[in-house]
Amino acid sequence: MAVVTLLLISVIAFAGTSGSGRTVALNALGHGVTDAQLDSYVEANGLDRSLPERYVSWLGGFVAGDWGVSPVTSRSVAEDVIPRFRNTLLLALVSLAISLPVAAGLGLAMAKRQGRWPDTLLLIATVVVAAMPEFVVGIGLISVLAVSLGWLPVDSTGLAFGDASDQILAYVLPALTLAAGVVPYVARLARASASETLAAPYSRAAVLRGLRPRRVVWNYGMRNAAGPLVNAVAINLVYLLSGVIVVENVFAFPGIGQTLITAIGQSDTSSVLAITMLLGAMCIVLSLIADLVVIAFNPRLKAAA
Repeated sequence: MAVVTLLLISVIAFAGTSGSGRTVALNALGHGVTDAQLDSYVEANGLDRSLPERYVSWLGGFVAGDWGVSPVTSRSVAEDVIPRFRNTLLLALVSLAISLPVAAGLGLAMAKRQGRWPDTLLLIATVVVAAMPEFVVGIGLISVLAVSLGWLPVDSTGLAFGDASDQILAYVLPALTLAAGVVPYVARLARASASETLAAPYSRAAVLRGLRPRRVVWNYGMRNAAGPLVNAVAINLVYLLSGVIVVENVFAFPGIGQTLITAIGQSDTSSVLAITMLLGAMCIVLSLIADLVVIAFNPRLKAAA
């Protein structure tokens, strides 16, 4: 199913970015070219073939590692895209490292105080934060942490041009912005899962046997609530990889999102296709990993597998 899904992504992406041969050539060369130049480009790149033939040729080359050459930079697409993808992947992991402990702590705190005023206050706060668009959160963090306090750089250009400390600081504001979008969702899910497991008969039996509340929470509550949380983490990591487009452009972060916007604006279809396939493959891989981790945490699923 993973292979079939990725194949469908490739078909849709290729069909959406490919037109007639002359249209593709015109987008690549610009509008100030002659008919002879267009015909030469079409013939050199095999654009005179049918769309299915071009798709099969592109897919075979992509699987073999030939992602094409960018008509904008005249470099291999892999050379342009892979370093940016690594930056985005690291940014997503940093965001998760920030958001998951905060979200799990908030969810557990709300579950232990369910129905009381701290729980209600935190629920309202998570709704407010979740309702705010990423660019609003990003601009707010820039105004406070970069402009007013001067603690952090306004943008992330130091990642490409600065020293080691500048490169580390370049991740902070984008990571905080992305984490602000993850924490409310995961915290509310952790609250619901922890509340359900802490109210279950096995948790109450553990309390009656004299186990300490902290041990009951972590050994019984969080372990049994881990399944939904793992799926939530996988879904949010997918969001972090695909939803960084806005955040990366707010902070001028040299990642896959900014590269995608630039490639679309310059009609660089080879780069757009490579980025789409990378994001699609990462989504599928993360879903598979999440399923395996859920099976590992759930003895019944593990026995069935």
